[in-house]
Amino acid sequence: MKIKPEHFARLRDAITLHDTDYHRSRYAAAGLSTKRYQWDLLRHAGLMPWLCDTLYTYLDDTHIQTALNKLIKPLDTAA
Repeated sequence: MKIKPEHFARLRDAITLHDTDYHRSRYAAAGLSTKRYQWDLLRHAGLMPWLCDTLYTYLDDTHIQTALNKLIKPLDTAA
């Protein structure tokens, strides 16, 4: 991954607080994608200003998506 370790840690610490079974089940029940869930977690955690000011100085969406995929397991949409 291209993301700096300290930035990955900040992303992990902020997002994992909001990655709950409740939120996961609501997104899955609504038929929303894992990618949508991951990016909504970023917004919900209040990271958008930091993302724009810090991460986008050296990353693009594909790099950020790779980090999100490492942090957040796919939604269970088999239910």
